Amino acid sequence: MPYNPRLTADVRPLLSGGSGRVGYGANLDFLFEVGGAPRARVREAARYSAVAQAELAMSRTSARVRALSSYVSAQIAELRIIEADAALVVARRVLDATGRRVNAGAGSELDNAQAQLQVAELEAARMAFERDQATGQMDLRDALDIQSDVPLTLTSSVIDLPQVGELNGLLQRALTTHPELKAIQARVALWGATEERLRAELFPKVGFYAGVDAAPLSPTYGVLGLIVELPVAQRNQGLRAQSARARESAEADLDLQARLLTRAVVAALNSYESSRRELDRLSSQAVPAAERTLSYAEAGFQAGRFDVFRLLAAARDSLRVRASRIDAIEAAWVARIELERAVGGEVKS
Repeated sequence: MPYNPRLTADVRPLLSGGSGRVGYGANLDFLFEVGGAPRARVREAARYSAVAQAELAMSRTSARVRALSSYVSAQIAELRIIEADAALVVARRVLDATGRRVNAGAGSELDNAQAQLQVAELEAARMAFERDQATGQMDLRDALDIQSDVPLTLTSSVIDLPQVGELNGLLQRALTTHPELKAIQARVALWGATEERLRAELFPKVGFYAGVDAAPLSPTYGVLGLIVELPVAQRNQGLRAQSARARESAEADLDLQARLLTRAVVAALNSYESSRRELDRLSSQAVPAAERTLSYAEAGFQAGRFDVFRLLAAARDSLRVRASRIDAIEAAWVARIELERAVGGEVKS
């Protein structure tokens, strides 16, 4: 029933002539929708539910990516702090050595000042890394809704970069299960269900009516009849046009989003693999070579064969290479996070 049953009643007093008896009449009518509109409304409601569930999945994926990004930022800052501490050990050792050489008359105050400058720069950099770590942990608490008084311990290392799946598998997963695509598909289905419901509502409504007619000076009659709605005007034409255009727009958005996700998966995967190769080269060749150079320079400085500038240059090269290694780790995780965002979930092989 699209409308509640309607009851009408009237009283018919006698105005002139007759016996003076008062007449009365009553009528009850109700309409039914027989064109399938009720079932169409149920299907439309189910589509609304599907849209809500798809948007919830999008929110969960977004929250997971945000938490992972915050975790990586905090762990990268911790790695930089560790590297800064290791560099400070060497820099303070150089500062002590230059101080002894100046006191012995074998060095200049310039050497000592250069060593002090490097220690001060490393200490300032460590403070900046501590600030970055605190910011990352704060963002992680916000993403996970963890109170500030609850201890937060990060245990998973970000140094080891796991393999990810093959490109074809990642693309298939992105195009079939990505929450954003699912949400657009749900909206397309919703607009389709709305169009179906609006078309079904065009079907003429059919109803019945029953009543009693007791007029003065006449017999009392019962009344039973049929009601058929005459669809002489196009109802909801504007709504049907809006629904059709909205569905077409959502379908175009679905195609565009699928192409964007395809390009994003390819770009993120290529960036991730390039960063992994860069990290492997730095870890296996550049960092050991820089460490050997620093060790030779420090031994030569202790033996008096090298000046402090040679030693500081070797220390800076070692620090730069180790920082580049952390940069490669960070770049790889940024690419991995983008890959998970493009795929719509975890990308472990």
